[in-house]
Amino acid sequence: MRKRIDLWMFLQLLPVLQGISAVISIKSFSLDEVSLEPAPKPSFMINATHEAIEQFMAIYRTPGIGQQRKMTELDVLVGTLRPEVQQSYTSYKAEAVLLKLTQDERLQEIAEKGHYTMAHLQAIRDSKVGSNEKKKRTELVFSEFSDFLVQAVSDEVSNVLDLVMRQMLRALMFTEKMTV
Repeated sequence: MRKRIDLWMFLQLLPVLQGISAVISIKSFSLDEVSLEPAPKPSFMINATHEAIEQFMAIYRTPGIGQQRKMTELDVLVGTLRPEVQQSYTSYKAEAVLLKLTQDERLQEIAEKGHYTMAHLQAIRDSKVGSNEKKKRTELVFSEFSDFLVQAVSDEVSNVLDLVMRQMLRALMFTEKMTV
């Protein structure tokens, strides 16, 4: 008897469920269909007008222009904007240059440590010590290099996260009409 009632209720609800499924369309998530509104823009352009942002992004995204020429055109465009946007842009450029120098310094250090490790391994291979001693020294060299690389990668990840948080803070401060 209970099964009949459950079946009867299900049959009564079936048209309602079909009507609901016709109204609700379910699609799988796809990044191809995601749009960010408003469009992303550099954090220093938050106080700029929509037209200025469009001009800036058009210059920035134009292919086939050399880096120096593109930067010159962007500098000229930003020079025509409000002083707060100019100051923020100058700060952004200074931060980018210092970050690039830090990264170059880190890459140079990694290259030097890699070269040192290879030279040391070659010296161990060419040495007249026993196989157990070679094994110990090789493990020591790789341990030191591994520790160095782990620290270097950790520093880079930390820097990236720090920059992301700084950009979020900068965007929030500009949105709230505060200065950074």
